[in-house]
Amino acid sequence: MCLGKKYIVIAAYTLFWVFLAFIFIAHIPLTIGITFPQAYWIKQSVMFLFLMGLYYLNSEVLVPRLLYRQKLAKFVLLHIGILLVLVSASFLFDGWSHLPEGIAKSINDKFVGKLQIELSGLKLDTTLFLTICLLVGLSTSISITRMWQKDLLRSQQLVQKQLDSELSFLKAQIHPHFFFNTLNNIYSLTFIDVESSRASLHKLSRMMRYLLYETQNDRTSLQREIAFVRDYIELMQLRVNGNTTVQFEEPGCIAEKSIAPMILLPFVENAFKHGIHSVKESRILVEIRQDGDLLTLGVENTLWDRGEQAIDDGGIGLSNTVRRLELIYTNHYKLLYGPGKDLYSVRLELEL
Repeated sequence: MCLGKKYIVIAAYTLFWVFLAFIFIAHIPLTIGITFPQAYWIKQSVMFLFLMGLYYLNSEVLVPRLLYRQKLAKFVLLHIGILLVLVSASFLFDGWSHLPEGIAKSINDKFVGKLQIELSGLKLDTTLFLTICLLVGLSTSISITRMWQKDLLRSQQLVQKQLDSELSFLKAQIHPHFFFNTLNNIYSLTFIDVESSRASLHKLSRMMRYLLYETQNDRTSLQREIAFVRDYIELMQLRVNGNTTVQFEEPGCIAEKSIAPMILLPFVENAFKHGIHSVKESRILVEIRQDGDLLTLGVENTLWDRGEQAIDDGGIGLSNTVRRLELIYTNHYKLLYGPGKDLYSVRLELEL
């Protein structure tokens, strides 16, 4: 609990007890202007202290250890016992000090000739009884609410820890997956074009720098993420055949926003994996647009095998990316994908 909130709670409890003390002890004498016997002030003050103790005993001990652990019978019986002890003590004190008669005398002396009352004999102190019930009910409600909030906070913290662990695990899986595919591509390229393979290694080193430093955080800048996708596409263009057309469109001016790292690439990678034919003409289109806080990624590729290319069966990298979207952008993303007549398309909308 922060210091400011702690002081507010202390002030609220202080005002509550001062108000209750006035009502329980001094309200009647001060309101009607009567000097009550000294025994009245002693009794009410001592009982008020016992009521304060009962409040905190119930709130800090009885509710957590009995009621919250579903020991309802013990909780109820113990409170009945406390109620009987306090009421009996009040009853005995009234009989020993003749308090009812003293109060009646004070009232009759104040209103001579106007009002005469008789308070003789021993009767149940209804004010004490109702005050005990009120305080027990109030402290029980506050204690249960406070413990429920603690349990809820603890549960939320546990869920967050599980979420962080799962996200770390998913990112750890994506990185080796990406390196494995890219290094295989460069290895194949070395047999065809040495200069192109060198250019590929340079781009890969820049991408590795992004992976090593940017993906350690939960967020990276949108500019870096798009640059990473651009490098990947340029790297892949070095190895595609002349029958493949690759088109990449990006925003001319990228607004400064943050995004989860490595969240766009797997969809682009999926298009290169399934959209290129060794002989026939192929086409891949990657389009990134930004409209305020809305980022849209559109990916299209020539459809060669209608049953093979699917997001759900796209391998570790792609399936994990979908899972990351569910965890990070819950209710703040829209993912549409599927085959058309000749193209397989993916459309991702992210609220940044």
